[in-house]
Parts: sequence; structure tokens; C-alpha cells
Amino acid sequence: MNTEIDVLCIGDLDVDLFISVPAVPGFDQKVAGRNLGQRPGGMSANSAVALSRLGRSTRLLAAVGDDAAGREARVQLKENGVDLQFVKEVAGVNTFMCVILLSPSGEKSLIKLETDAYLPRPEDLVSAAFENVRHVHATYGSAELTLSAFQMAAERAISVSLDLEPPDVRREPQRLSQILKLVDTLFLNSEALEAASHALGRRLEPGMLKAGGEIIVTLGAAGCRRLSSDGTLEASGFAVKAIDTTGAGDCFAGAYLARRLEGADAEESLIFANAAAALATLDYGAQAAMPQRQDVEDFLASSGRTIAKQHVLSRSR
Repeated sequence: MNTEIDVLCIGDLDVDLFISVPAVPGFDQKVAGRNLGQRPGGMSANSAVALSRLGRSTRLLAAVGDDAAGREARVQLKENGVDLQFVKEVAGVNTFMCVILLSPSGEKSLIKLETDAYLPRPEDLVSAAFENVRHVHATYGSAELTLSAFQMAAERAISVSLDLEPPDVRREPQRLSQILKLVDTLFLNSEALEAASHALGRRLEPGMLKAGGEIIVTLGAAGCRRLSSDGTLEASGFAVKAIDTTGAGDCFAGAYLARRLEGADAEESLIFANAAAALATLDYGAQAAMPQRQDVEDFLASSGRTIAKQHVLSRSR
């Protein structure tokens, strides 16, 4: 019998180069930076690691170069329990890289160095990748890839979520409306909400998603907001001394999905996700900083909050 996979993550896998700077330089300016090293990253890969560390079985469908950086990234993912059988190695190509500038407060600025191994291609979406999968989570790096993935999920009655970033919306706005109609849960920040609304020509609302869909707006340290047909639900963030916010949003998405797949309600899932995301800012590197399940539960308890113990709900077949 094939093992059930809680979440199939589709999208990017990269290597992040971290540089600490006193301030982000403007044009024709110089600042002294400190090299903090390289760590595996990528939005989809980060969420896969977050889910795995929180107790969910995960599979990644992505692309990687045939270089040392790509090999190291896969080693780290495998050590975190992520199923990598659908990560494609692209011959003669370097692995996608991000240069991340970190401020003293832990806030980040990113420079993406995309290669031909930036994303998998639509033809890499083989049926086998979707077998025994409960949920599909993807980014919007390629509208064609995302649309194809969500259509395949819909054919199999698999729920889906989308992590939407402002640059991706601006780059490929044409298919956004079509993709949103297939989405159960949409994750985005306030800037992406405005960018998506502009691309759509009207305010982005839950009614533009699949019936019963929800929009989760992340608000950084302030917490998050959930929009649905039931109304608006807000959850405040947790005060921590952040040193690197890279991957915090990816961790939030993974943590929220983890709790929802366990049967938790929206409010409890938002609180849990806020806690996990806060903990993810306490170390350098996105994947290295992803908390374990017990870490989140202990943090919630120390904050005067606990989570209910619920059985995992399997997708009806």
C-alpha cells in the first residue's frame, strides 16, 4: 500500500546566501556586509520542511541544478523527511539562488538569481506525484504551472492552497482570476493583496475563490487576518526578538495547513501558525529555523495558550 502524503508542495527550491548589512544600500552607495553563509531555501521547499517538522508527511515537486548547491539542498530536505522523488535535476544548470540582505532588526531584502532550474515545468506534473495526496500547496511563480497543478488536483478532489507574492502577481496577472477559482486557501501579505486587487480590477474577496474558500492575510509581527464567507477573523502575533524573518511566511502557511489537516478550526490554526512563524525568526536560514512541533506547543503554553489534541482527519475517497 502506498503511504498517504498529507501535502504535495509545488514550486521553488533554492539556495539562500545571507549577508548582514547595517542598511540596504541605494543606487551608487556602498555598505560593509558580513557573509553569514548559505542555507537551503525556496518558498515551496520551506513550507514542506515546516510541515514535516510539525508532523505532516510532505512531498516536494521542484527543480534543482546539477551543482554542489543543489545536492546539498536535497540532502537537507531529505534529512527533514521530505519526499524528493519528484524533484528534477536539470543538467548543466546552476541551482536557483537568492541573495538575502538582513538588517539589524532581522528584516530582509531579496535579490533573486533565477536559472533554468528556478521552477519545474508543467510537463513535470506527472500523475504519480498526486497519488495518495490529501492537499496541494503551490506558489505562483509560473501561472501555467500553477494552473495545471490545480486542475490536476481538482480532477482528483484534492484541496489546494496558493502562496501569492507581489512580484509574481505583477509578472503574470492574466490567469490569476482563473487560478483563484480553484483555490481553497489563499496566503498573501497586505502588499500582495493590493497587487492582486489591482490585477483583478476589483478588491480581492473570498467569493473569487472556490466555494467556501478563505483568504489568509499575513501582517508580519502584528499577526494575521482571515477573510471568508463567515466574516473576518484576526489573530495577534507574538512578540519575539527576530534575527531573520526569511521563511517566516512559508512557515506560517505550513503550520496553518498542518493544523487544518488535523481538524483544528480556523482560529486555533491561525494562533498556531502565528506562534510557529514567530519561532522561525529566531535563527538564520529559512529551513534551519523551522520549529519542531513540541517547540510550538511549549511556546504557546509559555504564552498562556494551548492547542487541542485532535485526531488527523483523512480525506474522503
